[in-house]
Amino acid sequence: MTVTPRLRVTGHYAGVISRAASAVLDVVIVLVSYTAIAAGIDMLARAITGESLLGELSGPAPLLALAVWAFLYTATGLTIAGRTPGKGIVGLRVVAADGSTLSGRRALWRTLALPVSALPAGLGFLGILVQREHRALHDLITNTAVVYDWGDRVAELPGPLSAFLARSAGAEYTARPPSTEQR
Repeated sequence: MTVTPRLRVTGHYAGVISRAASAVLDVVIVLVSYTAIAAGIDMLARAITGESLLGELSGPAPLLALAVWAFLYTATGLTIAGRTPGKGIVGLRVVAADGSTLSGRRALWRTLALPVSALPAGLGFLGILVQREHRALHDLITNTAVVYDWGDRVAELPGPLSAFLARSAGAEYTARPPSTEQR
C-alpha cells in the first residue's frame, strides 16, 4: 500500500472560480462597508447640525464617493498584504509576474488598471479564462499574477481529488491519516 501525498496548490495560478468568488466577496464588502460608513457619517451630521449630508442619493457625488472608497479598499489591501479581504478569505494573493512580493507602487498601478479590464464590456477579464496563467488585462498591464496562498498553512488539493489525479497518472493512492503536527 503506497501513500501518495496530497498535491499542493500554493503558488499555482488562481483559477476562474476562485478569482470570481474573491471578486464577489470584495464587491459585497465594499458595498456593505460604504453603506455603513455613509449611514454613520449621515447620522453624526444629523446629530450635530440637524441636517442630512446625504440628501438626494442620485447624481455623481455618491458614485464618486463609492469609487473612491473601492479604490482605497483595493489599493490599501494590495499594498499592505498583497490581497484584499475577499482574496484573503478565498486564499489568493497578488504577486509580481515573477512570483516576487507585490510592491506598493505596483499595487497602486494594478488598482488603477483594474477598470481597464471591466470597461470594454468586461472583455479584459477573458484572459482569466483562456490564458495558462489566468491573467486578466490589468494583470498583463501591470505585470502581476494571482496565485493560491494560505500563508503559513500549505494549500493542498482535497484527498479525493489528489487520489483521482494520482489514478489518472497511473499511481496508487492511499489516504494518509490526519497529521498531528502543528502548522
